[in-house]
Amino acid sequence: MKTSLQFFKDMGVCDGAYVVLERVFQAAGVTEFDYAQGYEVMLSMMDQIEMDAAQSADPDHATAAGWLQWCYDLRNRPEAIMYFGDHIEENLFRTADGQTHESLEAAQDYDRRRYGELKADHAAARVINGVRFGEGGAETWEVVRPEQDDLTGFDAFVWHDSTTGLNHRTESLAEAMAFDAEQAGIISNIDAAVAAARIERRICDESGKFAVWVEHEG
Repeated sequence: MKTSLQFFKDMGVCDGAYVVLERVFQAAGVTEFDYAQGYEVMLSMMDQIEMDAAQSADPDHATAAGWLQWCYDLRNRPEAIMYFGDHIEENLFRTADGQTHESLEAAQDYDRRRYGELKADHAAARVINGVRFGEGGAETWEVVRPEQDDLTGFDAFVWHDSTTGLNHRTESLAEAMAFDAEQAGIISNIDAAVAAARIERRICDESGKFAVWVEHEG
């Protein structure tokens, strides 16, 4: 990963640390410095950095350890790796559950399958039973489909979720329908999750030493 004085400025380096960097670049006679090499140089300058850091107004850079930690963290910042535009976009993608895939298409197909299975499992677990009362308190239960069946002949309804064990009994058709609609909202939430599903792509610097995950666009 290349660095330059402007690079460090744009990454938010404090003024005191910038003075140290300026001396390093001038002593090396370069305008760009390899990050890994520069980090090793910094490690050899701990005493000087400690003196300069003590004058820093930035509490994160007020010690040599804080300054070195800031420098170390640059390797994990996408904007640092992408700064010069020479980063490498790898054919490695990651879905929100941490699974990696060797193409965008594979990642997208994986997401479609897992969310599709989640929706199917949720829908299959939910059922409404229409209840008819008989003599002596007897009850006849029948699985009904609110969107297709005529529910006006039933005396009560029992909504059941076999996954959670949740039951809701009511003699009101309106209440049964409202409760079912509320629970069906979970499927809408899954649809929203599908639309917002995040797929990341791994990028590395031009040397291939440092890699980060960034959200894939497009």
